[in-house]
Amino acid sequence: MRDGLAMQARSQPAVPFGCPTQERLSRRHFLASCAAGAATLWVGGTLARRVLAATKRTNLKEAMYWRSLPGGKTQCLLCPNQCVRGPGEDGLCHARGNRNGRYYSLVYGIPCVIALDEVEKCPLNHFQVQGKAFSLATAGCNLTCKYCQNWQFSQVGPDEVPRAYDLSPEAAVAKAIEQRAGAIAYFYTEPVVYYEYMLATAMLARRRNLKNVMVTAGYISPEPFKNVLPYIDAVAFGLKGWNEKFYQEYIGCELKYIKESMQLLAQMPEVWWEVVVLIVPSLNDRMDEIAAMAKWLRDVAGPERPLHFTRFRPEYRLKTLPMTPAATLTRAREVAIQQGLKYVYVGNLPGHEGGNTYCPQCGKVVLERVLFTVVKKHMSFGNCIACGYKIAGVWQ
Repeated sequence: MRDGLAMQARSQPAVPFGCPTQERLSRRHFLASCAAGAATLWVGGTLARRVLAATKRTNLKEAMYWRSLPGGKTQCLLCPNQCVRGPGEDGLCHARGNRNGRYYSLVYGIPCVIALDEVEKCPLNHFQVQGKAFSLATAGCNLTCKYCQNWQFSQVGPDEVPRAYDLSPEAAVAKAIEQRAGAIAYFYTEPVVYYEYMLATAMLARRRNLKNVMVTAGYISPEPFKNVLPYIDAVAFGLKGWNEKFYQEYIGCELKYIKESMQLLAQMPEVWWEVVVLIVPSLNDRMDEIAAMAKWLRDVAGPERPLHFTRFRPEYRLKTLPMTPAATLTRAREVAIQQGLKYVYVGNLPGHEGGNTYCPQCGKVVLERVLFTVVKKHMSFGNCIACGYKIAGVWQ
């Protein structure tokens, strides 16, 4: 995933496997490790550290959700892009392509990012697991966000990333268990484009009692979304804004499809989900639009659906824009609360009161955070200690 969700990740990179844990590092050593692993994270131990050239792979995985067309062409049905491609041509996402008249996943089993993260980094503030999240991402994306935070991976194909790893679904689950992770997160780039890999891994993870977290922009056709959600425990949903023109000019799709995905999620109470919006100065920061978005979310998903506003930092093709002012994030949070949402957060702004979880009934802090870490907890079995109010979420 890109923008707001990826921005959360970049602001505090995970320590690569094989390095000492954060707790064992000196501050200088830790910062150096973070800098080295900020974008591409590597795996040590028993996992082979070999770089794979995707163009040389022969074990392509036939894609799901496509149909044959005359002349050897194919049409992808996975997302609303509905790419029509001839033999040898790849889809807009760079991760799927026509090979001799059949459609294949080009990234199955070859992630380009592997990390061990706090689940709050996704970001999910109301979904707890035992242990961290084992995060995976492959090359590609079905959107073209002009401010993509992970464009080196999301806007290229599998043969253009700095490195990739041979990691089958079985190996990914085994590695997650070895690392004592509590979940597998499909994160950093858009998991829709590696749908087959995500689905196979999620099914295996479910059998091994691991949770599955999907970090997505929600640009996916209804049928494949419905078919993967039974294996997903939580979704961090990247909503880009509330303006159709903004979506078309800066994201590369239509907002109506994103609304449909959120409406589908709202009909599946067994899947926990939270919404994150990266506020980009002058582009999606109008308070009337934010108010309308919060009201719609309240009406469709209920007042206890968490909403995160995160800070934009200039990246990719929008490097000339300024960072989001703290006052804008504060005001966006206030506006969303005024519309009736009970849990509204501010991200990428350390020290802001909007990083904490407050009890909607008594107003006391129930979870106090520093970046992605809960440092104080005033909640017991999902209930506020002060007044006993049930805090919405999935609590271990």
